[in-house]
Amino acid sequence: MKRVVVACVKLALVALLSFWVIQNVQWVDLVTTTDGDSVAVREVEIEGPWNADVVRVRGEVGEIEEIRPGAQADGRSVTLSPGLTTYFVQLDKLYFAFGALCYVFTLTAAAARWWWLLRVNGLDVSLGETIRLTWIGVFFNNVMPGQTGGDAVKAVYIVKRCPDGRIPALMSVIVDRILGLGSLALLGAVVVLFQLERFGLLALGIWGVLLLVAGIGAFAFSRRIRRLVRLDQILRRLPGKIAAPLMKVDEAIFFYRAHKQGILVWILLGTLNHVVTITSFLLMGLALGVELPAIDYFALIPVILIVSAVPIAPNGWGVGEWLFGSMFAKFGAVHLQGVVADPVQALRTQGVALSVLYRLHTTLWSLVGGAMLLMDKDRVTREEIEAEVSREESEATIRAQGGSGS
Repeated sequence: MKRVVVACVKLALVALLSFWVIQNVQWVDLVTTTDGDSVAVREVEIEGPWNADVVRVRGEVGEIEEIRPGAQADGRSVTLSPGLTTYFVQLDKLYFAFGALCYVFTLTAAAARWWWLLRVNGLDVSLGETIRLTWIGVFFNNVMPGQTGGDAVKAVYIVKRCPDGRIPALMSVIVDRILGLGSLALLGAVVVLFQLERFGLLALGIWGVLLLVAGIGAFAFSRRIRRLVRLDQILRRLPGKIAAPLMKVDEAIFFYRAHKQGILVWILLGTLNHVVTITSFLLMGLALGVELPAIDYFALIPVILIVSAVPIAPNGWGVGEWLFGSMFAKFGAVHLQGVVADPVQALRTQGVALSVLYRLHTTLWSLVGGAMLLMDKDRVTREEIEAEVSREESEATIRAQGGSGS
């Protein structure tokens, strides 16, 4: 019953966010003519490149005309705002292809990071196998409905592959996720420093999260600090539902305390990998014609991806579109002041277009993982996944109620 209620709440939230997106993006092409205090807006259909110096449009009665956006000889000003579908119709395929290749590279690099975590704990798993399991995990994250995420599937596969190393296998999946999010936050925290006048509140938020994670890491790695602040006792006194996941993360971090240098190296390498990830978004933004400078991508995308990591909907549908539309409109509209009649709506529409394009493209790539799953003769079953998840929850609850600490 509890799972049904949680699922219904998630679906309701996704539905509300999707409704907001539908209501707030621009669906049709518009031409706005300003003549003094007079403003005339009319619906057209753009034919050919929408961002050319001279744009061909078809009017409501079918006539073709050429429009040169900007100041006119008679003193009027003309701006052109494409609708959502126009961005997709005029997609630059070369930029899109390079962006897609960047995504494949980042996925392979993330698999290599997980492989290292497994190797340092003596688990004999090949790099090729970790790449295969990473693709399968992506398939479950992006395509498969339900509560089963890619991390749970990867954990069950590794436990099945290394039955004598169950705890190291499980901890590797958790630490891999922590390292990925930590390096992403680090990248965003550095970039916002170069634009503090624009991203002041954003900088406070992301640096606060980063310092909190660093503090937790210091507590987890240091026996002396743990004893001094009585971390284990604090965790056990928290309500069970809060303590269980915190103790699980604490145990995962403490498990790798002997590999601090390696983890530091991988955080730095992970940050470079996220540079490629954001470059993938940038290239796809160029493919769509999104009018946002590169530094804005590197400041906004880390925040969007971190928030989108909350498992609400498959592949973040609805949540991602709301985040891209809202943040692009809030921080990017300044770049279109005087260029279009409504810069907020223009950037909101471009942000939603980018989010939809990227999710569609990752969903298609995820089918590679689906094919690998179908070809796997020893693939895990839903019953095995649910049994492992139930076992982890039971163990976490026991620890939270006063079992042995890390």
